[in-house]
Amino acid sequence: MRKIIVFALTILSITVYSQELKKPSEGKSIVYFVRSSGTGSLINFKYFDGEKYLGKFNYGKYLVYECEPGKHLFWSRSENTDLIEAELEAGKIYIVDSEPQMGAIKAGVKLVPFNPSLEHYKTPKKFEKKKASILKSISENKEYVASEVDLKEGAEEYQSVIKKSTEKYNKLKEKGEEFAKVLPEMSYNN
Repeated sequence: MRKIIVFALTILSITVYSQELKKPSEGKSIVYFVRSSGTGSLINFKYFDGEKYLGKFNYGKYLVYECEPGKHLFWSRSENTDLIEAELEAGKIYIVDSEPQMGAIKAGVKLVPFNPSLEHYKTPKKFEKKKASILKSISENKEYVASEVDLKEGAEEYQSVIKKSTEKYNKLKEKGEEFAKVLPEMSYNN
């Protein structure tokens, strides 16, 4: 019975939210940064790949980031900074959910990699709920595309934040701190 329910939920989520995810260019990887929760919806989260500024957006949008495969340090900034290490494979699509967190003044952010492996979730129902939520946030929302001007201005504006966050990451890494990870086998199109 449990298998029938999981199968039915999978078919339903594929049917309802069947928007095709973009395919990476030859030799590239794609990372979707989504906001599947409307909590703190007016607050912009800023996104980075190491020292590269990727843009900022609020709930109702998502970012499709095509990049070189290999190791990356993705991070997001709001009231806090949250970091996630990634090892990406060419031709693969990865999804990172930006979950709003309670903050003192405005919403904080927590980056959570979507793991398409059922074993990662406590129950098949939780897996299907998360998957449907993420696919819904892509199919019903608008892709955020930063202009060259926005990227240049953001890189200049957040230069000191980038430097401080990179230094903080390096110090924490030296002390042995573990960070959330996007692993090659976590690709959506595995």
